[in-house]
Amino acid sequence: MGPDGPWGGWMHRQHAHRMGMMRKFALIYRADDRKLTPPDVQKIAEAFLLWNGNHTWKVLNVKPDGDVIGFDLGASDGSLIASFTMDPKTGHVDRKG
Repeated sequence: MGPDGPWGGWMHRQHAHRMGMMRKFALIYRADDRKLTPPDVQKIAEAFLLWNGNHTWKVLNVKPDGDVIGFDLGASDGSLIASFTMDPKTGHVDRKG
């Protein structure tokens, strides 16, 4: 492996891409506590779907779930695809079950 191995070029390109994105959005400060609300989580999850070109799945059942905010992704007919939680302080996403 390593920088000269089969993954070296790909890893270098990925790193360069991430650094380029960081420069483009350098004016945006990432707060230590993002103070996300259920409507914020809804928007973030919807934006993630759109960012990845998914115009058919829906974000469903966004609500507080203990110290995190739970939400589901569903098909356009409302059937459940997967469930997740997001930490309102860090924005970290975990898949449930």
